[in-house]
Amino acid sequence: MSCSFRRILFPSDLSPLSPELLGKIREIGGTDLEEIHLAFVLEAFHEIPADFPIPGVSLEPVAQEAMKRLNRIALSLEPVSGVVSTGVYTGRADHTLAALAVAGGYDLVLIVSHARNFLGRLMVGSVSTSLMHISPLPVLVLKEPSSQDSLKKSAELHMADKNALLPMAFTPDIRKG
Repeated sequence: MSCSFRRILFPSDLSPLSPELLGKIREIGGTDLEEIHLAFVLEAFHEIPADFPIPGVSLEPVAQEAMKRLNRIALSLEPVSGVVSTGVYTGRADHTLAALAVAGGYDLVLIVSHARNFLGRLMVGSVSTSLMHISPLPVLVLKEPSSQDSLKKSAELHMADKNALLPMAFTPDIRKG
């Protein structure tokens, strides 16, 4: 069974992508790909009602810089087929991306997780976790290889502690064979 995704929404935090991650993204896109849309969401002022005046504040320079960085990432993607488009949006990231996924007719939301620790998720939040819960489309979360290394080390340390694998409670298999 193979999955074919023709249109992929790819939210970005504007971080550069590692060569390994770029390879995985190209692989996911495959030869049937029509479009990868790179999206960045500016979350500034999302708690302030839209009709409130905010004197002297312009997000235009921030949006322009974000677009420049998105375009650099788009050039590095070079998918096997299809085009890469970019867009900068405003609003709460998770809700804006879920709405964009539906409105844009995308087949998949592809997001990169940086595997932040608890404090990092608490301070910054986790767009990938929220998107998995609210998106009506499939969400594929890829981990940046650098974060995979630290997660593997953590798992190996956990596995080295033999007591960590002992169950606190255990019910034997009661099926009669």
